[in-house]
Amino acid sequence: MKKIIFILIFILVNNCNGYQPVFSSKGSNFYVNEISIKDGDKISQKLKKKFKPYELSENSKKEINLRINSSKISRSIAKNSKGDDTTFEMVINSNIKITLKDSDDLDINFQEKFVYNNQTNKFELEQYKKTIEDDLINKIFEKLIIKLRSL
Repeated sequence: MKKIIFILIFILVNNCNGYQPVFSSKGSNFYVNEISIKDGDKISQKLKKKFKPYELSENSKKEINLRINSSKISRSIAKNSKGDDTTFEMVINSNIKITLKDSDDLDINFQEKFVYNNQTNKFELEQYKKTIEDDLINKIFEKLIIKLRSL
């Protein structure tokens, strides 16, 4: 019995050798040369920070320039009988213009939504909003990386 367990563990450990993260910059076929954003656009600024690992240039990679324009909309979608807001929706829209060196420009729009409930503690609500915003930005970044890898 001990031999069978040892063999199974050995096989599992050996099969995990080829693991590579999906969003690692090491295996990418592109690098980001320039990212331009509007002044005061916090969403686009956060997206720009996520591209730091992709700014390293190698001769065999495609050069990509990005122009990012993002907006965030938070709105009430439900109220209680007193007229107080109970449910909110946060929507982040990102318009990204991709410029490749030897081909046409490509415009891509990403939209991510999240619905959340109101809380009595306003500090916790603001922290929760920041967490939601970061999660939506991460989703947009992941979709953008997948799109850039397919170019």
